[in-house]
Amino acid sequence: MLTGIDHIIIGVKDLSAATHIFHERLGLSVSGGGKHPTGGTANRIILIGDTYLELIAVHEPDEAQPSMLARLAKGEGYLNFVLASDDIEADSNAMRERGVSLLGPRAGSLTAPDGRTRGWSRVDVERPDLTQHYPFIIQHDSTGEERRQRLAGWTTPPEHPLGVSKVLSVTVAVADLNEAAPRFAHIYGLQPSDQYSSESDSWDAQLLSFLLNTTLQNIELAAPLPSFLDPAARNVLLAEPGALRAYLQQFGESLCRITLAVENLAASRRYLDEHNVSYIYPHAERPLLWILPDQTCGASIVLHEFTPDMPPDFGMDL
Repeated sequence: MLTGIDHIIIGVKDLSAATHIFHERLGLSVSGGGKHPTGGTANRIILIGDTYLELIAVHEPDEAQPSMLARLAKGEGYLNFVLASDDIEADSNAMRERGVSLLGPRAGSLTAPDGRTRGWSRVDVERPDLTQHYPFIIQHDSTGEERRQRLAGWTTPPEHPLGVSKVLSVTVAVADLNEAAPRFAHIYGLQPSDQYSSESDSWDAQLLSFLLNTTLQNIELAAPLPSFLDPAARNVLLAEPGALRAYLQQFGESLCRITLAVENLAASRRYLDEHNVSYIYPHAERPLLWILPDQTCGASIVLHEFTPDMPPDFGMDL
């Protein structure tokens, strides 16, 4: 079954510079990574709970996927996210029975600087690209704490000075919720929630979500409000009115933000202030802030104060 959000892929132009930004300025500790034997890419890993952020860059342009080069030409930012499976063969068969055309499972691997290799199997819904239209599915060759240690470079995963503890949700920008919801539900076999507004986090969007029961993480779909309610934005700061519509025009249907849990938002704000990181702190119903994408290599990040004793349905209208 699909067990959670495995990882989130952030395309960057300079891997060393991006590593410094996330590790030193944002307080998201970077640990493992290496070079992929095919595709001309290299990465670094930021492990947050059982999910990780993957900073990925092209180091051999002649080997890189044209779609990745085209996406990076538009700017740095999210390429995609990936769903974890505990039985990729069974999940693949179930999807094919629903009439979904798939590629795979196929084996993949990454070699660390010290020569150690970790591997996985993946299934692609559309095409075997990092920037494909839909999230792909992955099953690693290790599980539990062994998987976490391998991802962290065969060492104990580090703590994060920013105070993050979990990836709560990923948000995909779509043009029409009524069209996109059954499409995603059919592909992944997930049940959509009712639609809800995003007033609780001061965002001019209409959303619905798919709950991943094992991890209580959410895949959100977000559509812009009608244009007469949602004026055109001059930039792509997602927290600003009209920015979601502008994001869709620039990047198409794709991942547009992630939400990370912190136990103490005041402490996270102090860290960002001390490191001169710009953010928006709206007077919302729930304590949250938006780190601006020009501070995060184009990847909008929401920090949400969250503790495990909060109600189970908390994530359904982040």
